[in-house]
Amino acid sequence: MGGSRSGLIAQLFAMCAAGLISFPAISGPGFDDLEERVAALEASVARAGNKKVSVSIYGQVNRAILAWDDGRDSDAYIVDNDTSSTRLGVIGQGELKPGWTAGYRIEIEYKDASSDEVFNTGDEGFGESNQMRTRHAYWYIETENAGRLSIGQQSPSTDDITLINLGAAMSDAGLHYNNSFALRLKSGELTDLFWGHLASIVDSIRGDFVRYDTPIMHGFLVSAAWGENDNWDAAIRYQGEWNDVRFASGLGYMDNTKLDFSDMRGSASAIHTLSGLFVTAAGGIRNEGDAAFFMNGNPFNFNDDSYFYFAQAGVNKEWFSAGKTSVYGEYGLYNNFSAGKILRGEIDNDIVDMGLVLDNEVERLGLGVEQAFSASSVLLYANVNYYTADIVQSKPAIVAPAQILSRSEVGAAVQSPSSPPKNRPLSVEDWSGVVVGARIQF
Repeated sequence: MGGSRSGLIAQLFAMCAAGLISFPAISGPGFDDLEERVAALEASVARAGNKKVSVSIYGQVNRAILAWDDGRDSDAYIVDNDTSSTRLGVIGQGELKPGWTAGYRIEIEYKDASSDEVFNTGDEGFGESNQMRTRHAYWYIETENAGRLSIGQQSPSTDDITLINLGAAMSDAGLHYNNSFALRLKSGELTDLFWGHLASIVDSIRGDFVRYDTPIMHGFLVSAAWGENDNWDAAIRYQGEWNDVRFASGLGYMDNTKLDFSDMRGSASAIHTLSGLFVTAAGGIRNEGDAAFFMNGNPFNFNDDSYFYFAQAGVNKEWFSAGKTSVYGEYGLYNNFSAGKILRGEIDNDIVDMGLVLDNEVERLGLGVEQAFSASSVLLYANVNYYTADIVQSKPAIVAPAQILSRSEVGAAVQSPSSPPKNRPLSVEDWSGVVVGARIQF
């Protein structure tokens, strides 16, 4: 007994020195005896030894140079790439009993000069840029047969469901570089309309949600979430492989009660594993309710469904021993995401109402190349982005407050030949950008 106790004491001191266990200082009349001290230490070791929790730390750094041209001005910024931002996370999990697991995830990001927040005259972005942000902070309970239930700050079911891509890692249907750039008129003035107002992938935003995910069954995963002012969504995803072709897809629906809109959206991607040829497609539609506005004393409905579609094709193949190379081209179209917005511009240092946006459409073209280095988890990339916008606006007019009308009332008013809406095209400059950067994961 004495020998084993001496060995235990030596092990305990070694563990304390290594920082593997810690305990408060033990003192006082009841702990003056060495035997009682050793008993307390034994209990501490037993508690520590019973903890079967695995913890892993992960993260990445993604920095790039963004060179842009808005038709009149041009510059180059050093940015954090919003396509796959710089972040740091911790994941932990432990077994509750056979077949039952509990775990957590905490992930933060620090996007210094985020590429989606820099703008024409600001290389650091708006007020929210350069701040620590919580991406995930939730716990979950999971069983092999019943799936996973998670609660906390996390992605709803439809988050990133339009971004499924088996061929390219650093380009997708979303806008990541000109979101916050203001449209510039051909006459040179900047407007208060951003490219991010005109083009959207109707993606979901992380928040406080209760989410449930089924087990994966025959390649299918079904999810549902509720939270953030009674918003809810549901999604289904699939992944499989046939005859050397890998395929992944997803489709989801969200109802946002706070902002009064609903979305249906999804994406699909396929790659031939032998040749490396791949194709990706995404699309979505948003319904923003049944509101109408008065223009020139007449009601006009601006809330036709907004929609987008996007396609990308290329080759992803290991031509070099270092890792796979991806080369791709892409096209996207985004329609009617800012209809009904009052357009303002700066003319002679004054902010002037320029009328209402009646219709808008954005087209984008892109080319890109990526080189992966598998051994070091490094990805080098470069891509070119080109955007054009077609906008139809009303002639400047006093706009009365919004009033809810039925679709039949709106239709009758708009179709009336005695009061057709007056409109004209708005001439705006194109936007182009070149991005070169690297993402390093660990």
